[in-house]
Amino acid sequence: MRFRPVSLLLFPICLTACEPALEPGPRVNFVGSTRFNPASRRITVAGDTIAVKVFAEAESNDAPLTRLLIKAEYQPTQLLTEYPVGYTEKDAEKSRLVYLDTLIANAREFAFQSVQPARTTAGKETWTYDFTDSKGNHGVRSFFLRLGRTDSAATFHTYTVPLQAPGAFGRRSFLALREGFTLPSFSLRRLPDNQQLVDLVYVSGSTTVAPGLATAADSALKLPWAGRRTEIRSTPLAPATLANYSTTEALTNVYNQYQANSFPTPTRTGPLTKGQVLAFKTPDNRYGLLAVDNIITTGIPTLVLQVRVSK
Repeated sequence: MRFRPVSLLLFPICLTACEPALEPGPRVNFVGSTRFNPASRRITVAGDTIAVKVFAEAESNDAPLTRLLIKAEYQPTQLLTEYPVGYTEKDAEKSRLVYLDTLIANAREFAFQSVQPARTTAGKETWTYDFTDSKGNHGVRSFFLRLGRTDSAATFHTYTVPLQAPGAFGRRSFLALREGFTLPSFSLRRLPDNQQLVDLVYVSGSTTVAPGLATAADSALKLPWAGRRTEIRSTPLAPATLANYSTTEALTNVYNQYQANSFPTPTRTGPLTKGQVLAFKTPDNRYGLLAVDNIITTGIPTLVLQVRVSK
């Protein structure tokens, strides 16, 4: 996808503490405000969202901006199953996510803003914004976020995330259950590794019909890739009972208990209700429960989902 240059003349630019690099290439800075995060910090809510605006300027007219690459590195990996005795962050296994990789139409200036998901497991994540110009020079800025959790030793992973209705550019309509990622469509186009993370997709309703969820294998979604075959089942459980399922065995058993409760279309739920609880199984045999914590209809339609999944 391509973007037109965006002028920031109406917005004050707050520079980070880092000075621009002395090497030739684009000049890159974060925009800071009460809304936009311009620097490294600690977060306290698993799956929180971080609003970021970045501004780049070409070094000269004969070296316009041609590409923007946004990456996140997780240390330890989002799929860490346990924190062993003697664990140290610097030696932990890492995982990486390409959040956006897009061409720019030879722009002198370029601004990009997004609301992106923070990690749901304890650890550090580093976000890097890399602009390239027509001469192959790079301008790079980054910040890190750190999340601490008191349940790192648990055999299950739990988090709450907002999943948005598709539509406007950048809406996070795709959910990776294991990692706790909510991703926009631009993170999936031409990025096969990201496509294979997606388990569930927001299905829009109407003014009279509530939204629902579909698995990435649902044919009616017409996704341009072969989606993961996550399985979903209806349950009569109440959200308050999720706390009773605190082991892999318990989450597996509750899924098997409702094996006859497939939806009429097995790959989609139909209209959801607040408080509804689903059981699920991912293709790599992670079992879990999902509760509809809230259905927001004002502003951006959003499903707030409470998830508990085996590690």
